[in-house]
Amino acid sequence: MSYFIDVKYLNQIGYRLPNFAKKKQDLWNCRCIICGDSKKNKNKSRGYFYRNKNDLFYKCHNCAASQHFGTFLENLDSTLYKQYVFERYSSGMNGPKAHKNAEDDLVFEQPVFNTDPLKNVAERLDKLPDDNEAVVYCRNRNIPEKKFSELYFIPSVKDIVKIAPKYSSIKTEEPRLLLPFYDENENLVGVAMRAMRGENLRYINIKLNENATLIFGQDTVDRTKTINIVEGPIDSLFLDNSIAVAGTGFNKIETLGYPEDKIVVVFDNQPRNTQVCDLVEKYINLNYQVCIWPCDVIEKDINDMVTAGHDVESLIRENTYQGLMAKLKFTEWRNC
Repeated sequence: MSYFIDVKYLNQIGYRLPNFAKKKQDLWNCRCIICGDSKKNKNKSRGYFYRNKNDLFYKCHNCAASQHFGTFLENLDSTLYKQYVFERYSSGMNGPKAHKNAEDDLVFEQPVFNTDPLKNVAERLDKLPDDNEAVVYCRNRNIPEKKFSELYFIPSVKDIVKIAPKYSSIKTEEPRLLLPFYDENENLVGVAMRAMRGENLRYINIKLNENATLIFGQDTVDRTKTINIVEGPIDSLFLDNSIAVAGTGFNKIETLGYPEDKIVVVFDNQPRNTQVCDLVEKYINLNYQVCIWPCDVIEKDINDMVTAGHDVESLIRENTYQGLMAKLKFTEWRNC
């Protein structure tokens, strides 16, 4: 009975906890109000309420706060806490501090949260030896090694069915570079598996949450700073505070709620591609800041530019335009 009283009062205070949501049976998540959670990313939520036997406990994976729900409630709302104590301890355990005594004496195993949902199908690049195929591939493409912790090696593509059973039709077994897509709350919502051996199908995209928007980098982007939005996930790895729409689906950015004055849209350098030109013109007309590559840059994408020795961050910063100037530079670029 006491656990259900804990849940009753948790639901009463849920609206006061940022990003509060029920994740699954006996597990709730919120942005930690004890430490404030991430100062850079207001969408990070690392506080958890979980059941242990007949009690509800709170644990934050950022500040390591760990306490009985009663203690959490007392610190949040002393008036509501008095009601809680009366209801929960009117029978059985005695005294308003009973839950604290129980917390001191109770020996329990804290639940192990699966912080890496990919661990059963892939391996992080920063954990692999130098001669691993994916590590060699990424180094050959000059991908910054500080980004290796965000990338994975999947030894066999078909193993993805372990986390995405509906993709059982995948039968190929080649190894690939795996790029995970997380939403703003760090939930894995999809993956892209990049060919490394010249396969005809360069990318195999898997959606784990049909309602999610697949955008690479949502979990790390800082909304208070300039946000570079590019096409390819690999290109985004070369830029600070960048996300990728994984293709030319830039209409996704209009659903994210990012401040428009913080967005810089960075298309591939393809002035002969009609679809790309139409998109560049569209976002200029919507008054976004858009990077218009100078004509002396001949490489098609950011990865190629880095390999050619360009300082891409500076190129983007010096060639970002808006309004009439963007229209003028777009006309010049299209005729390069």
